[in-house]
Amino acid sequence: MKPILTAMFVLLAAPALAQTAAQEMEALDTDGDGVLSFFELEMGYPDLDAATFDRIDLNGDGLIDPSEFEAAREQDVLGTPGETEAALR
Repeated sequence: MKPILTAMFVLLAAPALAQTAAQEMEALDTDGDGVLSFFELEMGYPDLDAATFDRIDLNGDGLIDPSEFEAAREQDVLGTPGETEAALR
């Protein structure tokens, strides 16, 4: 029974997680171009380094698009959010 409840929670929570990622990305996107530069992403994740940014930037264009950002959050690649996550609460 517990695995079924866990699976149901994950399925129901997924849309909320996606919305949170979209809201966070919008807050970080200071120039409003729909993608995040290293410096924009670093504002929310002060521990971000160039190697991690490159790992997130799957297409290698030097910018993090919404799908790359969401994937990084889901895989916990970004680590602990800084000020941005607190500002969204």
